[in-house]
Amino acid sequence: MAEATAARDAREQQLGAPAERGALHVADRVVLAIARAAALRVPGVAPTSATSGLISSAVGRDLPRASAQVAGSRARVELQVASVWPHPAAQVAAGVREAVTAQLQQLAAVRADSVSVTVDAVVRPDRPERARVQ
Repeated sequence: MAEATAARDAREQQLGAPAERGALHVADRVVLAIARAAALRVPGVAPTSATSGLISSAVGRDLPRASAQVAGSRARVELQVASVWPHPAAQVAAGVREAVTAQLQQLAAVRADSVSVTVDAVVRPDRPERARVQ
């Protein structure tokens, strides 16, 4: 144990203090990608395929949609999602807020000051096609 501590101390002396090594800059598009991916993993959030249609795709209205303001290691995120019936919209929105906040911190070391979630649509769950009688 003492050898491991001594080795770590020697490495830090070679590299310098962590604050002096550099900085991490996370691009806005990375924050947006993490937010969308996190939202899609929440139970009750409709997948993009459930909300995409010819008209919505043409005008860029597929859900989930995200926008963010990033300043250093802090962000404000706004998301619009679609909920799958019969999941309660309030629970879906709360789940998205928690998931986005956790994923931004874990994957990008970005603190979400606010995550605003709007449930813009409610869609029916995918139903398997019934076999037709021949």
